Amino acid sequence: MATDFVAVGGGGAKRRRVDARAAKGEEAAALPAIRISALPDELRQRILAHLPLKEAIRTGALALGWRDLWKSRWIHCSSVEIHLRSRDDVRRELGALPRPRRRLDRFSLIVDICKLSSSELRCFLDYAAECRVEVLHVETRKSSVAENLNFHLPLSSPFLASLSLRRINVAKMYYKGAQPFHALEVIRLHFVSITATAFMKMMALCPNLRALDLRGCDCGLTGCSITWSKLSFLPTNVRSVTVAECDGTASLEWAYLPKLHSFLYRGSFLDAPFSLPGDATLANLYICLGNSISECYGIMRFNRALPDDLSGLTVLTICSNALPAASPFPDDGVIPQLPKLSNLYSLRELQLLMLDMLAANLADIYVFLKTCRCANLERLFVHLPKSESYDPMEATLDEVGEEPTEVALDNLKIVKVMNFNWRHIEVQLVSFLLRKATSLHKLLLVSPNVSPLNAAGVQEADLLLLKEALDNGKIMLSESDDAATQPYHSEVFIEV
Repeated sequence: MATDFVAVGGGGAKRRRVDARAAKGEEAAALPAIRISALPDELRQRILAHLPLKEAIRTGALALGWRDLWKSRWIHCSSVEIHLRSRDDVRRELGALPRPRRRLDRFSLIVDICKLSSSELRCFLDYAAECRVEVLHVETRKSSVAENLNFHLPLSSPFLASLSLRRINVAKMYYKGAQPFHALEVIRLHFVSITATAFMKMMALCPNLRALDLRGCDCGLTGCSITWSKLSFLPTNVRSVTVAECDGTASLEWAYLPKLHSFLYRGSFLDAPFSLPGDATLANLYICLGNSISECYGIMRFNRALPDDLSGLTVLTICSNALPAASPFPDDGVIPQLPKLSNLYSLRELQLLMLDMLAANLADIYVFLKTCRCANLERLFVHLPKSESYDPMEATLDEVGEEPTEVALDNLKIVKVMNFNWRHIEVQLVSFLLRKATSLHKLLLVSPNVSPLNAAGVQEADLLLLKEALDNGKIMLSESDDAATQPYHSEVFIEV
């Protein structure tokens, strides 16, 4: 125990000082500790009422009694949801907004009617801003409504953390006098018409943006396709970008995004390509292309669009149209160059979205697994096309070629195959995985046919291998999806 050393004429004074401090320590130890969790719920709710929503939710980690306390941090409802179906609803809902204004977690406005004016929309948005709303959602259900309404950023909303707009016009967004939204971390724009100028201004007002989700966006009122090269002006804190079925080019090539770790893309790469910063260090990547890049030009273009180093990638979802990108290509016309997908040393989870499953597709899978050297892969998800979604006529086994011997899947523990229909190409894939994955714990087959009823053309050795795995419990059959085993990118095809 630390003591104060005081020299006042002898050792007695020093001893008395030490004894006094020891006595005080014993007295303090005898008093019961006052813990914050022992406070009445009413007082703890008052504490939470002064915290932003995100911080209030995090208090659930303090103790069991705090876990769901944030949901009742206000006596009154902390969420307002309005659905306008007629002109009468507009006046009634504006008049029924709670007064006096109180702080809101979430404000949602859904518009069905065609005659809502931009000034009336502004009244709802101003109310939400004055309530210091944290989650704001505005949606129209009809295209005719979206054409007549202009979304305006609230002039001041210091707690706004998430903004979601769906089917609304932002092309003529009014933002003069708007203050930076320092708390805004998530922006979702779905089927939104927005000009490049408005988009750049929105990004400039959100310096701490972490996630940007763009789906089905264009600049409809200007009559031209927006060029998403303005994504180069994204705030430097952005960690996740989603671009799905948007017009124009999703170019982040010249953006400075040191924290970018997630990129999700769905679209026609040849018509609306993407490009990522060469120095990006992605942790997860999702690629679903609307067309094949099997030609050399498409493969080279796709390869240039990827970051230079993918060795830190841990989760990858890729569709069959993009699998040819794993093939070496002649970059200078003579010497084959290894693709950027060849250095996936850190990959732990792979999801294959098979838009077709013929012999050529199985050959692409073989080349991909051989080239990418996924030695540390632990989880593999394969989504086969549904039987009615592709040509059931199958090619011969000879077109696949020999199985690659260099594939190392020694760490693969879980495999899940969706829409398995016992076609010989599918059986050949599963038997290949059984042979290569020496540490496999379980292989889940989600199939409408729980028994191999349609095994025509399957080689006897492959069929025997599957039956043996069924008998010893390594293969598990199910007619429905197992919710307990889901991929990291659980939204298989990004909804647009």
